[in-house]
Amino acid sequence: MILEIIKDTPIWVFILFISLLFLGYTQTKDRKVKLKRIFILPTAMILLSLFGIFSAFGTVITALVLWFISGFIFLLIGLKLSFPKNIKYNVSEDVFYVSGSWIPMILILIIFCIKYFVGVAIARELPIINELEFIMSVSFLYGSLSGIFLSRSIVIMQSKIYNKSLERNI
Repeated sequence: MILEIIKDTPIWVFILFISLLFLGYTQTKDRKVKLKRIFILPTAMILLSLFGIFSAFGTVITALVLWFISGFIFLLIGLKLSFPKNIKYNVSEDVFYVSGSWIPMILILIIFCIKYFVGVAIARELPIINELEFIMSVSFLYGSLSGIFLSRSIVIMQSKIYNKSLERNI
């Protein structure tokens, strides 16, 4: 059954998976990031999760509201935890030095797996796709992960403000 599912998976899904693996892997390395690039990953993950909701459930208001609420809650949690840590901002280069982490890779893969599972459930016309609990669970997970991604970018951006205020006080 698993081989049949994989065999019936369109090629573009494997290309997307490999691309997301590469993107996640780049997040595991220490890197320099320009301000304009900080919100690319969270924007992509938010769009992917919203697309996942719309493509699976249409415009179910409950799904969208739960996505938004869980995203907001996890955004606040992420901001409170202030992760990632040890961000350095270089004013002269206008870049952030961000330590590598496996967390973005894990989050990216979770979103992909949810989207893949929901796609398989829809393709196989499993009855679970119409259950309110399923719709709410998927929406909650998508929203939570989107909130975490967004909080990471905001924390990175806030380090610029913090580092600039330190320079003025020195």
